[in-house]
Amino acid sequence: MAFQSRAGRGPAALLAAATLALAGAAAAGTARVVSLREAIETAFEHSPNITYSRLRLEGSEARLRAQEAGLKTQLRLTLEPITYSNLDQFDDYFSTWYSSENTSSSGTFTIEQPLKWTDGTLSLNNGLTWQDSYSEAGDRESTTWQNRLYLQLQQPLFTYNRTRMELEELELDFENRRLQYAIDRLAIEQSVMTNFFGVYSQKMQVDINRDALETDREAYRIMQGKYEAGIGRQSDLSQAEVDMLSSEISYRNSRVSLAGALDAFKKLIGLPLDEEVDVDEDISFAPVGVDLEFAVRHGVENRMELRQQRIQIEQAYNAVVQASTTNEFRGDLVLRYGTTGTDEEFERIYDTPTQDQYVGVQFDIPLWDWGRRKNTIRASETSLESSRLQLEDQKNGIIIEIRDSYRRLENLEAQIALARKRVESAEQTYEVNLELYRGGSIDSRELGLSRQTLSSARMNELNALIDYKLQLLDLKIKTLWDFEKDRPALENDTQGV
Repeated sequence: MAFQSRAGRGPAALLAAATLALAGAAAAGTARVVSLREAIETAFEHSPNITYSRLRLEGSEARLRAQEAGLKTQLRLTLEPITYSNLDQFDDYFSTWYSSENTSSSGTFTIEQPLKWTDGTLSLNNGLTWQDSYSEAGDRESTTWQNRLYLQLQQPLFTYNRTRMELEELELDFENRRLQYAIDRLAIEQSVMTNFFGVYSQKMQVDINRDALETDREAYRIMQGKYEAGIGRQSDLSQAEVDMLSSEISYRNSRVSLAGALDAFKKLIGLPLDEEVDVDEDISFAPVGVDLEFAVRHGVENRMELRQQRIQIEQAYNAVVQASTTNEFRGDLVLRYGTTGTDEEFERIYDTPTQDQYVGVQFDIPLWDWGRRKNTIRASETSLESSRLQLEDQKNGIIIEIRDSYRRLENLEAQIALARKRVESAEQTYEVNLELYRGGSIDSRELGLSRQTLSSARMNELNALIDYKLQLLDLKIKTLWDFEKDRPALENDTQGV
């Protein structure tokens, strides 16, 4: 009885009470249960990484839309409300000084249309000017109105279309950002799923440790009853108490680990850290058939990284074109046709108009550049060749990744089958050993080893199931095909993008 009193008031009882109090406090709270799908959707909305990617995509789209707007018809009004000048001049003929004053007001209305396909600019211009001038020479004062209306074409010659290339560069950048956003979403999905199952595994570890604690408590009660009946040894009772204490510590440690994993998980998906969260998911095993040939073909045709590499090739080619304009031979053509009217009275401004016709051609001819153009072009060509080689190497790398993921998936199916058999065997062994322990045929150490084997077998089965789920996701990301749902991984298949 003395030992019973010590055991009842000793560390085992105190630790058991603390553990039950901790569990009760956690159960008292109302935790929000989050499924895997809810976690992924929450991360898509609130995760900092996906938010940054979305902002970069929006910025790229805004730049493209701004460039496209700049290619539409532009209307512009330029005003000079008032200008005044007072000049003192010397007249060589009369050898005298005289002053002149000039006051004017003008405005020009322009309709301008950039020509995307020729890189030229077509504009219609109308300029109206009022001028009042006075000169001491001859004591002359005059007021005139002048209106100038003309149509003008300005067209670069013998060079590449800069307008079209700038637009194409922005289109490629937007497409690249769109692809990167989709890649970032898949990366977030993989990260969330990995962390979710990490938390789920920690939660299951808590449950397994709780079960182990209950079995060790039962073993302790059995040994305590034997000791009180005089058929058990004190050393066996002490060992049973040590086993129970160890299970108590393992249970508490697993709860602490679970709390830390939940905090990291909430931070990842963008939930408030003070919100109570629990995770739950059905991880029942259902083998998924995968056609390796289809997986490889679909991955090579649709992987966004390959399209990004092709975009890089196109950008490298544009860089070669731009490099070829270093010290280029180029020309500019200007055609203008219009009419100008001038009169002292505004109503008669076009009574005697004058025609305004102009044709101008200018050539810029480089004579010697010391090899600058040649080497600039070669530098751009090497970048283009490198991008082409990287595309082929990346394609082979993707094929290897898909094959490796497929083999791992097949191997995990065998591991799950083996893990389940080990759980069945461990459960049967534990039940047998528990009966032997009750009958006194084995001691608590042997029973504890049996229980540890069972706990380890259950965790191995759980980890194998989780690894299978994660490997399916890995194959989905590498092939962009969801083999569980037998459909493209993204809402819109990327083929032909």
